Amino acid sequence: MNFWIIPLGVIVIAGIVFIATRYFSKQRTKAIQQTAESLSFMFSEKGGKTLMDEFNGFHLFSLGYARRISNVLTGKFNLAPVTIMDYKYTTGGGKNSHTWQQTVLVIECGKLQLPRFLLRPENLFDKIGSVFGKKDINFETAPVFSKRYLLRGDDEEPVRMVFNERVLEYYEQHPGLCTECDGAKLIYYRSSKLVRPEGMQAFLQEGNDLFNLFKT
Repeated sequence: MNFWIIPLGVIVIAGIVFIATRYFSKQRTKAIQQTAESLSFMFSEKGGKTLMDEFNGFHLFSLGYARRISNVLTGKFNLAPVTIMDYKYTTGGGKNSHTWQQTVLVIECGKLQLPRFLLRPENLFDKIGSVFGKKDINFETAPVFSKRYLLRGDDEEPVRMVFNERVLEYYEQHPGLCTECDGAKLIYYRSSKLVRPEGMQAFLQEGNDLFNLFKT
């Protein structure tokens, strides 16, 4: 038996996967650039260290390693300055490593004076963490929201004030969302979900709808 055939086959398959990944990545970049032009947005294929530093106060951008921003669109949507980007990072190592990729919408919200908060879908580890005193802000009037989402903030009362009935209802009707605010910027995404180029405008509108709810 030729034992060298197995490792050679693995190398060939890995090479095919690499080439295919590069091809589809370039096709995505090209399509997003065309989307940027249709929206009259500026486009950059890569986001440098300066852009990464701008978001390092967010929980999302502190996770894992090998962090990378790409396919950056910047402009204004309904008068609000916005940025859309693909962002990826890796967790674990070796065979247990996993790369998370998501499209993130950033909306400038400094004039709203929103409190700092983190919201994401709740998981089993969050429920265990709550036993050990890790605070999850829940709402008796919105049991579906409280069951689906983990909400934390530096100051609970201001967070409760901005999560009014309409905001809670929006999240109940849109499961799987992740949202963070650092007081000046609001970021909006679905974990490990890349938005298709043709869906960027709808993604923008979705984020803008939520932004408007926080304004009321």
